[in-house]
Amino acid sequence: MRIPDDLVKPRPAIDRLAHIGAHRQKQAGLNWLGVVLNSGKLTTAQMRGIAEIAKEFGDGDIRLTVWQNLLLSGIADERLADAAAAVAALGLATAATPLRAGLVSCTGNTGCKFAAANTKGTAEAIAEWVEPRVAVDTPLNIHLTGCHHSCAQHYIGDIGLIGCKVPQGDDAEPAEGFHLIVGGGSGGEAKIGRELMRGIVSAEVPATVERLLGAYMRHRAGADETFFEFANRHEVEALKALVEETA
Repeated sequence: MRIPDDLVKPRPAIDRLAHIGAHRQKQAGLNWLGVVLNSGKLTTAQMRGIAEIAKEFGDGDIRLTVWQNLLLSGIADERLADAAAAVAALGLATAATPLRAGLVSCTGNTGCKFAAANTKGTAEAIAEWVEPRVAVDTPLNIHLTGCHHSCAQHYIGDIGLIGCKVPQGDDAEPAEGFHLIVGGGSGGEAKIGRELMRGIVSAEVPATVERLLGAYMRHRAGADETFFEFANRHEVEALKALVEETA
């Protein structure tokens, strides 16, 4: 049985920053607060601190997001500013740049025997290198995964990176590195990304992502063209040429 077309509503647009910061709940006078973690990492002290904040300022619930961040719910209007200040005192944040809001990484080789590279360290290096150099003004997802199990789902990120070993010659150990994929998506933009580059040594990944995002900002069709649309508007070789303009 098919549903008549006139009864089907289009899928609403996804707000990629909706999991960050303060948002009204359906209950009058209450809010939930999205807390940003650096690449999904928390110390024991931060975990205990978040639990205390949830109990003191909210309803005691802590919810997890697919972006490796936390939601604290049931915070009254008059306590919202104090809750955000308490989060900041833990070394965490309730705001994020368009790049950091969608920066996701698996455990990597610091905690997983399958991973070929340090995903969380590389994710932080990307953010620290790119943000001062490229003024990205639209949300995008960068997913780093350490191996073929793809716990961070690199294949559906705007930019996906999967860990690998990069040969350094017969007399040297292989270096940690990544293959780079672009143009993946989910939801209404469900698509498997395409491989753009192979065997990038980890130390070179931040600058490579900088060149890629710089090419996007210079050559996008307009301010409203997303990276997903930009990446899928070009063939792989054309994308490589745009990136290599500033290499």
